[in-house]
This record gives sequence, structure tokens and C-alpha cells, in this order.
Amino acid sequence: MVGLLQWWYGRGWLGQLAQVKARLGATLAFFSISQLTLTLFAPFRQISAGRVKGSLAVHARAFFDMTISRVIGAIVRLFTIVFGLIVIATQAVIELVIVVFWLFVPLFPIIGLLLFAIGWVPAWM
Repeated sequence: MVGLLQWWYGRGWLGQLAQVKARLGATLAFFSISQLTLTLFAPFRQISAGRVKGSLAVHARAFFDMTISRVIGAIVRLFTIVFGLIVIATQAVIELVIVVFWLFVPLFPIIGLLLFAIGWVPAWM
């Protein structure tokens, strides 16, 4: 029993923290919020309006194409950043609950025995 508790609060605890770190790291890498922030106003899937040659009308059209592409890119990236932050915050709270729950799991049988000894029965029974 002592060996199990030593593992649970020692290597098991550290392993659980490593898994939490890996899961949060994978989510951060998936959304790559820092990269999205750096490229917030970059053109979105812009293929043909880069460098153009021709009249003033062709240059004006290319300018407006690039502007519209940048606005669309900013909107898409902004929504992705906001959604990513929501997901990361939610996952962080869930991971915190998991880590705290890990600490108390060995106490549940003891709590159950104490409740049984005092005669407590759940309300639904």
C-alpha cells in the first residue's frame, strides 16, 4: 500500500503533469496563436495580385484585391485566435480539475468507508 501511494504521489503525479503539459502544448501548437498574430494582416490566399504591370486601373484593382484579401485574412485569423484562446482556457481549467482530482482519488475509499460507518445514504437511494 505504501509503495502504491509513493508511486501515486511521486512518479505517477509527475507523469500526470507531463501528460497535461503535452496535451496543452499540442493544443497551443494546433492553434499557433503567436504565428496567427504575427500574420494577422497578411493577404489571405492571395495568388495573382502581388506585383502587376500595366495601367493605373490594373494597379488600382490589384491594390483593392490585396486590401480585401488582407481584411478577409484578418477576420479569419481573428476568429481563429479568439476560438483558440477559448479552447485553450477551457482545456486549462479541465486539466486543472484532472490534476486536483488525481490528488484526491486515493482518499475516496477512505471517505466511502467513513460515510458507510456513519450510515449516510445518498438522497436518490
